[in-house]
Amino acid sequence: MRVRNPAAPRKRPRQERSKATVEVILEAAAHVLVSSGYEGTTTKQVAERAGVSIGSLYQYFPSKEALVAMLVERLHQRALAILSDKLVPHPITDLEQEVRELVRALVDVYAVNPSLQRVLLEQAPRIGRLQVVQEIEARVESLVQGVLSQNLEFERPRNLGLVVFIIIRALRSAVWATVVERPELIGAPELVEELTALALGYLRPRRPLVPGPVRAEP
Repeated sequence: MRVRNPAAPRKRPRQERSKATVEVILEAAAHVLVSSGYEGTTTKQVAERAGVSIGSLYQYFPSKEALVAMLVERLHQRALAILSDKLVPHPITDLEQEVRELVRALVDVYAVNPSLQRVLLEQAPRIGRLQVVQEIEARVESLVQGVLSQNLEFERPRNLGLVVFIIIRALRSAVWATVVERPELIGAPELVEELTALALGYLRPRRPLVPGPVRAEP
């Protein structure tokens, strides 16, 4: 017997009225999650906040895990939409500025309602790896790789796919940790500058170490 994933929505809305209902439910879920925290949130609270019956909520979301899963999916979709505009293949004349703009765009995604982002990122492990989120992340990696393959020169052969995988995960992990542990830094210019330095330090060609002067033995 197949066990249903409690974080999976029951169905996707198709009609405009249904879509509007889902939007109201998700807005209510975001509000309750921020005000009550994950442990204090119940589907009953969400339904009351949304002004819908609990039965209407359960038509689309069988649990609060499913609500969180959909909000996490929306977060990644927004990131993809923003980054897609920045990652149209084009010649790069200033790598530092390009990376800075990408980093700023990524940070800006999480700067919208950071209190909600914190709850979502803290609870993401509960809902497991969502297929749609994996697909979105793969799309972002493909976009980044497409731009870099046309513009980066390496001093030695490198696996560009692995390079992109590492740098995207490093930036994502750093931004997520900032949202959860140091939310006051979201929006701070120095955060963007430090993350830019992190990415550039990995992407730029490695230079051979220049040996320093040999000190004479006394």
